[in-house]
Amino acid sequence: MGLREMYAALGQAVQGAPRVEVEGGRLVIERHRGVRAYSQTCIRVDCPDGEVCIEGEGLTLEALSRAEVAVRGQVQQVRLEHRRG
Repeated sequence: MGLREMYAALGQAVQGAPRVEVEGGRLVIERHRGVRAYSQTCIRVDCPDGEVCIEGEGLTLEALSRAEVAVRGQVQQVRLEHRRG
């Protein structure tokens, strides 16, 4: 596989993946399909390839739109749990 083909394959793999940004006590997820579960210690966000699981303390939903989910609080762990196909 040449370099051009590798970049094309990588672009296709990343295209549907959620984009997660963490800055200070704020976490933003783009490319989501909604919030599946919500508590002050765990927020589960549905994404095309699976779920993003955010664990921590004092978690709150700061914003929820079609474009992004914004979470505030003391984030301790972020995991992507892939769907099994």
